[in-house]
Formats: sequence, structure tokens, C-alpha cells
Amino acid sequence: MNGTFAKIKNCGFVKTLNELISSKYFPFVTAVLAIACYYLGWDLVLIYYICLTGIFIALFMDDVTPVISHLLFINVVVSAKNSPSVSGGMSDYYTRAEVLAQIIPLVLLFIIAAAIRLAFTVKDKRFKITPAFIGLAAFSAVLMLNGLFTKNYDAKNLLFALIIVAIIFGIYSTIKDNIKVNSECYEKIAYAFLALSFLLIVELAVAYATTEDLFVDGKINRGNLVFGWGVYNSYGILIVMCLPAAIFLAGKKAFGFVYTLYSFIIFIAVFFSCSRQAMVGGVFIYPFCVAMLIWKGKNKFTNILVLGSAVIAGIILLCVFREWVADFFKEIFENFIVDGKLNGSGRMRIWKEALGYFKTYPVFGAGFFVEFSYSSDNGMSVIPLMCHNTLFEMMSACGIIGLCAYSVHRVQTILSFTKNITPERTFIAGTIIVLLVISLFDNHLFNVFPTLVYSALLAVLFGGEKKTT
Repeated sequence: MNGTFAKIKNCGFVKTLNELISSKYFPFVTAVLAIACYYLGWDLVLIYYICLTGIFIALFMDDVTPVISHLLFINVVVSAKNSPSVSGGMSDYYTRAEVLAQIIPLVLLFIIAAAIRLAFTVKDKRFKITPAFIGLAAFSAVLMLNGLFTKNYDAKNLLFALIIVAIIFGIYSTIKDNIKVNSECYEKIAYAFLALSFLLIVELAVAYATTEDLFVDGKINRGNLVFGWGVYNSYGILIVMCLPAAIFLAGKKAFGFVYTLYSFIIFIAVFFSCSRQAMVGGVFIYPFCVAMLIWKGKNKFTNILVLGSAVIAGIILLCVFREWVADFFKEIFENFIVDGKLNGSGRMRIWKEALGYFKTYPVFGAGFFVEFSYSSDNGMSVIPLMCHNTLFEMMSACGIIGLCAYSVHRVQTILSFTKNITPERTFIAGTIIVLLVISLFDNHLFNVFPTLVYSALLAVLFGGEKKTT
């Protein structure tokens, strides 16, 4: 950037603020503020903080890596007091004129600041057209064709597609040439995930200590495990995505065994989230991360000792509480098989319905706004019902062209990773994989807020393709 922005950037106050926000520990400031705002019901304070500092990052920082931390914490802004789905009966906080009159301008200013940053990037000839950019552009174009030529196609189809495209393509395009993908960048992102995990563990512990009717007849009633910003599945996807970051830091730092031990706490939180998808994701990614730690990480002996001790302690606890653990898993997974047939908690029925839409509208799909049996009311919501599986979602909503575009996008991400396999890029890839794996069982990838994080991580992954000496 130049001109007026350059003069502002060089003033003492802005330089000091730049150094503060650039710190790899700054996400913990955000985490502490977010926790306080959650329990005080100060949603607007946190929104002001995220938007104003986000605007500063976009306009006055050479490296926009800190904005990735903000994209993480956007997921947990809504407090229980002001939640439209909790609060003892649908709070109207986010529909009040005086609240919206503040949120809408803040968000618009944040978006405008990002657009200005992108415009300067193009003007300064730093914006690069890469194969990944072209592939993502094609994928975005296909999303906007969802449900084309179907009888129920209307403005909502295009509006939702534009929202998703603005997130995926817009965030990727803005970040990709405005981050310095180096060891410091990866470390900052890892600490951002660590700060998020700290918030999640605190809120989970408080929820277990204070939620009424959470335990019924000695069993966990996970239906009551609800946070202002989401249910247990929303919690599960976020907490399990923090595992690769903890293990990455464990293999990088001199006293990495502290992060190794903390990763075990995160792993336990995954199971106490009561999210089956998160459990699957955790069991899938944690051993892989541990293997990478032992293979490539520092202080192998200490980390192995800590892991071994944690495993032994876990086995002892499982033996002591074996009956409770057995009942817990039996209840959690009891509706996976019904009357001797695989039910998948109703997923099989939904996937068959999605396949039916695909067969009826094979080219452009039936669009995002179709009905599924788990609810026949998608009302006037901008966010549609989805079929709990990314591949089936692409088939039913966007047809063959959607599935092909998504497949190309997936192949590009795999090829990008294989061009330069490092512990740092493995941490980023592992976090993306967690999101993709869990999105095969639930609605996450196109569920707006997790997609914000996905888009930013894509920019980091593709930005680190070149090997450095």
C-alpha cells in the first residue's frame, strides 16, 4: 500500500499496535476477551473488537496472518444469553434494530477493508493467477449454477451460492498474496488454534459444571450440551481441528512435552463433546499427528515418555470406569444400526434422498434449497438444509458439474501438499483433512463459519507450495 495508508502505517501508534497484533500470543488476548464476553453477554463488544482489529489488519499490516485468528473466533461469538436458539426460548438480540444498526455497518466496513486490500494487491501487481486460483474460480462458478432449470429455482439459490463464493473465493483471494508463508506464519496459526482450544475447554468445563439436566440417571444427555454459538456437533468440529496445532507445537518447541500433554487434554475434550463425528475425526487424526511428532519432532524421547504416561493413565481410568464408558458409547452409537440395518443416525435415509435428487436433476442438481426428511421446513432462511455429507451435497445441489468441479478442487489441494511436504504444511493439511472428514457426516464445509476457516487455511496451504532453502 502507498500514499495515505503508508503515512498512517509509519506513525508510532500504528507501529506499536502492529507489533502487538502480530505477536503469536495475541490470540490468547482474543480468547480471554471472548470468554468474558460469552458469560457477560457482551456480544457487541467482541464483534466491535473483531471487526475493528480486522479492519486494522486489512489496511495497515503487511502480513494479514493474524486475521486467521479472527476467523476462528468468529465461530464462537454468540453468547448463551443472546443466542437465538438458547436463552430459555429464542432471544431476539440479533433481530433488534439497535443491535443490527451496529453489527451491519461493522461487518460491511470489515468487508470493504478486505476489498481495498485486495484492490491494492492487484494494483501493486502482487496478485498471482495460479492453477489453484483458476480451479477455485471454476468451483465458485459452478456453485452459482446450483439448481439451474429446476422448477423450484429462485433467488435464494443464487443468494446462498454468492455467500459461499464470497467466503471461499473472496477470503482465499484476499489472503493468498498478503501472507508471508514461513515458519513464523505457521507458528502464529498454531497458537491461534491453541487459544481457541483454551476457550473451548473452559466453556465445556463450565457447561458440565452448570448445565441443568445434563446428567440423567448417570448418563450424559448430550441434547442439553448447547452453547450460544452451536450444539455439541458445532463444538466437536472446532475442538478436533485444534489437535494438529497442539502436536505441531509439541514437535517444534524446546519444551514441547507441555503441548504433547495438552494435546491429550484436547483429545479428551473431543469425547466429552459427545459429538460422534468429532470422535471419528479425533481417532482418525490424532494417531497420525502423534506419528508425525515421533518421526519429525524434537525431543522424541521426552514426548514418547509423556505420551506413554498419558496412554497408561487413560487405560487405567478406562478400566476403573469401564461400565460407565461402555454405557456412554452404547448410548452414543445406539441408533447407528436399527432393526439390523445400517441407519447412521438417519444419515442413510438423507443420503438416499440426496441421491434421488441427483437422479432427477443430474446435470445442475436440484439446488441447495430442497427438503430432507429430518425437517420439511427450510422456511425463508438464507441457510438451507443440507444432507450431512459434502459429496452427496454436491451431487444433489449441483449435479455432475458440481461434483466434477469439487473433485478437481480436491485433487489440486492434494497435489499442492505433495509438492512440499513439511511438518508445517502437514499441520495445515491435517487441520483441513479433519474438517473434510467430519463434513462427510455432518454439515460443516458449506455452513458459513467453518468455511471461513477452511478458505484461510487453503490460502496458507497453496501459499507454501514452493520449497525454501
